[in-house]
Amino acid sequence: MALPGVPTYKLFGEKELWPTPEPVHYETIAARSALHDWEITPHSHDGLIQIVFLLSGEARMTFETRSFELQTPCLVMVPARHIHGFRFSPDMVGHIVTLPQALLGELLVLSPDLRVAFDSLRYLPLAEGEESVERMRLRFEQFGREYAGHQPGRISMLMAILGLVVVELARAGGATAERASQDRIRQRVERFHMLIEQHFRDWQPVSFYAQRLGVSPQQLNESCRREAGTNAQNLIHERLLLEARRLLAYSDLDVTGIGYSLGFRDPAYFSRFFARHQGLTPTEFRQAFSPAAPSGTAP
Repeated sequence: MALPGVPTYKLFGEKELWPTPEPVHYETIAARSALHDWEITPHSHDGLIQIVFLLSGEARMTFETRSFELQTPCLVMVPARHIHGFRFSPDMVGHIVTLPQALLGELLVLSPDLRVAFDSLRYLPLAEGEESVERMRLRFEQFGREYAGHQPGRISMLMAILGLVVVELARAGGATAERASQDRIRQRVERFHMLIEQHFRDWQPVSFYAQRLGVSPQQLNESCRREAGTNAQNLIHERLLLEARRLLAYSDLDVTGIGYSLGFRDPAYFSRFFARHQGLTPTEFRQAFSPAAPSGTAP
């Protein structure tokens, strides 16, 4: 949902998609920014991402609540649905390509592992005078010529050039992609904990949780090991044990009743389970928490 006071555009200042049939839109920075006194005020795009190549000049970017200088030459990729804006100097030389978010998947269909690199802002400063700058300059200039021309295979050429650019952006930000991957793992384990909270008394298998998270049991176990240092089953058992300790310490239920309330059909199995993981039987644990127990004896 758009925030009050922050417009959502197709292109800056426009509510409709570009009128031409191409799957992308191209223009120089000057073509639009000069019309707005070289300032693109904060706005967002619902389903569009933008790739900006700034060759020379001064630029300042606003992204969400941050504002910072951009070192030119540089590449910037702005993800969909994020608030952003720019302030350029009048001598700015640069290019901007706008494309539907779905098109990124087609460009990276043979390299899906790179897709995560574009879930967040990509900012790649380039060293002036180095081969990478000249290579990128030639690519965007060729893109502009193809975009303005009518040669056979024009769309294919545009997609080929754009594919080179997005792969180079993804390769350059390996650390960012790694953090994004770790964030996904963290979120997955957090959602797993939420599901455990709902179902730990039901004694559901790991596959039950994995299915609801849209991953395999192996993927869920690996995520838990990376984020929590143990496997998924142990996390389920830890939640059962936590609840058992709470009930033993603070409720009036007898040990058998506590076992039944946690889904154990056999009271003896509950006692063995608790003792194996806790190091004390349920009765011993409850005694350690009794009002008469000496201070510091509770495990």
